[in-house]
Amino acid sequence: MSTRSNIAIELPSKKVKAIYVHSDGYPYGVGKILHNNYSTYAKSRELFNFGDASYLDDNIESCNFYGRDWDRKIDQARTHRDEWMFMRSVAGDFMLEYLYLFKNDIWHVSEQKHVEAGPDHWDGKEQNLYYWTKYIPVTENREYIKYKDKHEKHAEVKMISGLGKMLSKTFGQDKISVQSFTEGLPKKN
Repeated sequence: MSTRSNIAIELPSKKVKAIYVHSDGYPYGVGKILHNNYSTYAKSRELFNFGDASYLDDNIESCNFYGRDWDRKIDQARTHRDEWMFMRSVAGDFMLEYLYLFKNDIWHVSEQKHVEAGPDHWDGKEQNLYYWTKYIPVTENREYIKYKDKHEKHAEVKMISGLGKMLSKTFGQDKISVQSFTEGLPKKN
């Protein structure tokens, strides 16, 4: 129900740190937020202090991180030997749709694509084979260009929160917890 992504940063050592971001991962969502608000190494580095995120926002305080804001155990940023190892770590993860990498002082994006395997696939079934495109600057992505000024910020987050509110009304006293909406759960101080 969300557009999932990973964001990563290449460190001076060439190691790559990465976290998962659950919602609004498309280039005119997460990509636009990264480009507009985290376009320096120092600013982008801040994103990796709190582990995986439900969604990103214009500043660290209003981002929604699972460990910091959901009172969960923090899933620390994963460190990979280099970009190649980072890409190997997400190979076959068909749930991720976009990868973002801050490298050479700019945010880049890679999209997941697929091709259909033919009838000679090892199990005899026609299936999709997934792969990642080459990284390009976020601002050169055709979806970013097309929708960056036409798309409501946090559209998926708002939709999922609305579902949570609807479920809460329907199921009353039950504890409901969905992205960006918790009803009946203790509030974090």
